[in-house]
Amino acid sequence: MQLAQLSTSADLKGSRAERPTVLIIDDRAAILDMLSWALALHGYQPVCASNGQEALIWLWKAAQVGHYPAAILLDLLMPVMNGTKFLAALRAGWDAPVPVPPIILLTVDRSDKDHLACEEVLTKPFHIRDLCEKLRLVVNAASL
Repeated sequence: MQLAQLSTSADLKGSRAERPTVLIIDDRAAILDMLSWALALHGYQPVCASNGQEALIWLWKAAQVGHYPAAILLDLLMPVMNGTKFLAALRAGWDAPVPVPPIILLTVDRSDKDHLACEEVLTKPFHIRDLCEKLRLVVNAASL
């Protein structure tokens, strides 16, 4: 598992050409481990952050070398900076030559999430097959 704060410019440049990067943001280490492992097996380069603040730091550092994730998997309920605050900060501060990456919410909350304007929502627990299908669809749609 590659943690967001451990990424370097060399890490980013080496992974960019090979596999699409997916930024995973969740405060539970077991979920980060499982998603990282599963996504790597499905041809993605996972990068993990345990809260929205870590994720924003990684995104800004990655943008400095022209690297952007193909998609973001986002938990909503996290300490330090939750998913809703992360979305607001990301959208307010996005200053890149590419659109904001597609976002798939991963949440236990079954209430309506349309107001967050994310591409997809998966309710925990979910099957990894369902996640990979949604991820494939949003990454393919974003690359058109």
